[in-house]
Amino acid sequence: MIFSSFIFIFVFLPLAVGGYYLFGRKSVKSANRWLLAASFFFYGWWNIGFLPLMLILIVCNYAIGLALHRFRYKKALLVLGIGTNLAVLGYYKYTDFFIQTINRILHTSWSLHNIILPLGISFYTFQALSYIIDVYMQKTQPEKSFSAFALYISLFPQLIAGPIVDHKMMIPQFASKERHRFNAQNFSSGITLFAFGVFKKVVIADRLSPVVADVFGHISTLTFTDAWIGVLSYALQLYFDFSAYSEMAIGLGNMLNLTFPSNFDSPYQACSMIDFWRRWHISLGSWIRNYIYIPLGGNRNGERRKMINLLIAMTLCGLWHGAGFKYIAWGMLHGTFLVVNHRWRRFAKRHDMHMPKIAGWAMTFGATCIGWALFRAPSLRSGISLVKTMLNLHKLSLPAGGKVENLLAFLQYFGVPFAKYPDYPYGFLMALLVVVFCVPSAERLVAAHFRASWKWLCASSAALAYSLYLLAVNQNLSEFLYFQF
Repeated sequence: MIFSSFIFIFVFLPLAVGGYYLFGRKSVKSANRWLLAASFFFYGWWNIGFLPLMLILIVCNYAIGLALHRFRYKKALLVLGIGTNLAVLGYYKYTDFFIQTINRILHTSWSLHNIILPLGISFYTFQALSYIIDVYMQKTQPEKSFSAFALYISLFPQLIAGPIVDHKMMIPQFASKERHRFNAQNFSSGITLFAFGVFKKVVIADRLSPVVADVFGHISTLTFTDAWIGVLSYALQLYFDFSAYSEMAIGLGNMLNLTFPSNFDSPYQACSMIDFWRRWHISLGSWIRNYIYIPLGGNRNGERRKMINLLIAMTLCGLWHGAGFKYIAWGMLHGTFLVVNHRWRRFAKRHDMHMPKIAGWAMTFGATCIGWALFRAPSLRSGISLVKTMLNLHKLSLPAGGKVENLLAFLQYFGVPFAKYPDYPYGFLMALLVVVFCVPSAERLVAAHFRASWKWLCASSAALAYSLYLLAVNQNLSEFLYFQF
């Protein structure tokens, strides 16, 4: 069940939210149980066969959390908990990748299992891991209420693609009586964020999908211009798709009086790679910092060890995104970017040097696009080929005919050729680039300026109505990109 589908908006959501507040009048427990049942139904709608797996992991992690508090062999229990979660995640996500790698290295012919990846497993296993690690480290007490713990793992707004929520932040909200009483301001801001998210997904991200598919499907024949059009289109598609899901999840949380952490903050406005990772997939970055980078030693053992820890953490971040060498390469590339960024900051501070913001922004966005080329390409080899094309000015040619050639015709005297290109939406892409470079995120705008009024009602109603109209006309209902991770 996709957030932008008719059945979610007009059937599931009214029943889930309405029942939550209706049962909330009776008791907090009743409301939470209703929300838990709704979340299980939401997850089972995709494939009922995956629901028992999530239930088994919920029971195992709940039991391990209690055992860590009551029994002596805490380190063995921690190893058991981490091993169980990683074994399940590894089996479903990496078994075929491991077999393919072994076959390639040893020239064997082991059969692939063709295992279907359960939706959201990368997200809810990470939440379970953070819980048992924090209980072991005595940063939190084990949760005694099974329904509250199960709701923390399975809560439907953030179940499939995040944000990865902290149990210390979420579970106390389930016990608050105030959060089970209808709040008009929260509900209206939630609907507004949700409507803007649907608009960004249906009207913007999905419109870019055919351009991205066409360019990345013909990597071997691309020109310099083709390559950049494709990569910029994918960068924008991922931006609006992921930000749409994040804002819709936060909006759904607002409707339920639940506060989720921000997961996206205009990352293409970042002026350094360090800043980019403070803005992009914020909850994942925080999880990696807290549960991989810091346990590895963080910055406590000298500069060299800090850089090694960064590379390891980002490589694992890449592997988390998918089973493939291209994801590993993407993670290592971003790890290298972060190392260079930290080294530059140290060097610049020592020599009292300052890079202009515009230069930092251009380098950051360019580096991010090179990373997206590897990330989206069908394979690591084709991704490297695409990056080479993006950096090869000998393959530069500009679109022939129309306004572009009329405006830049003088460049032909400098040897720049003009060639006929597919009908790319140049104006649409330029407008979107202006938006992502200059306009704050919808979440920031709503948080800073929203007040329940006719103005906001008309804006959100228009955004939602137009999105639903396009869905009805085109029947183009696509999954969110982060569902596959």
